[in-house]
Amino acid sequence: MFTITNVLFTAVGVFTIWASWGTGRLSVKYLNVRLADIGLSPNKLLLVEFGVTMVLGVVIAIALVQPETAPQAIAAGMGWTSLVTRPATNKSERQS
Repeated sequence: MFTITNVLFTAVGVFTIWASWGTGRLSVKYLNVRLADIGLSPNKLLLVEFGVTMVLGVVIAIALVQPETAPQAIAAGMGWTSLVTRPATNKSERQS
């Protein structure tokens, strides 16, 4: 289930969506609002948001989909990230 190859390929899927949308245009639903309340700098906020998305993406995608091949793992990671993220709709939601 949670083999090193599944984790790595699922992480590649998560990172692919994150990188293709770009950090300035991607917003994790509800997470960025909660993290903004903590008062982190924009750079730290971006790192924490990415880390949380990566960890949750890998764990939930593997637990739900149980991929057996690399393409399945990549697709699971991409699907999870696409499900919980959205393009930032206004300037205040965008990362610097």
